Amino acid sequence: MAGWVDGVGFLALVGTVQAFPSFMSGNSTKFVTDIVSGKFQTAAAIGGVVLAFIIGTIFARLLNDGSRRRETAALICVAVCLGVTAAGAAMGWSKNALLLLLAFAMGSINRALQGKDGYTVHTFISGAVVTIGSDIADAISGRGPWKQALLPLSIWGSILFGAGVGGLMTLKVGLFVGLAVPALAVILLAAANGIGWLEASRDPRDGHPPMLSMHG
Repeated sequence: MAGWVDGVGFLALVGTVQAFPSFMSGNSTKFVTDIVSGKFQTAAAIGGVVLAFIIGTIFARLLNDGSRRRETAALICVAVCLGVTAAGAAMGWSKNALLLLLAFAMGSINRALQGKDGYTVHTFISGAVVTIGSDIADAISGRGPWKQALLPLSIWGSILFGAGVGGLMTLKVGLFVGLAVPALAVILLAAANGIGWLEASRDPRDGHPPMLSMHG
């Protein structure tokens, strides 16, 4: 979903305010370079996107205590936000407003789903790419098995796949469908979690457990 929404946002919205819905590393760098370049209006717009992402993270962190009920509620909120954004696109809302809503949703989804052993799903991929390289190096040197690279590879591949499919759908069908599909997908994920199809975390109260580093 992170790759999908970022692909949609880049193709349909980034040209207006020059910011991504979930790529906060790029947004932060662009924010500073625009300030030093004197592009204060653009910097303010990008800063608003980063702030919306942070507020979304805070919101989901406050809502989700790791229990199945609260986790499902957080996922539903993400889906509703994506659905509202899709409706806003259909009604002709400003692209800046749509981008702020998407950034809020992407910030929220980072704390909306807590998996096995407290592993928290993140939308960041730079750390996953670094982990891929490190795992391959460990496998070559005999310090680890080749299969250890499968998890970060699957994360990276999922985000790339989402960006590709979401981007194509936006170009071929339109922004509304490009945003409605991930909203529906998150609703289905929330339903699966609510009825117990997803494995519950073993320590639902631990919000900062050891996890695969995916910061970027």
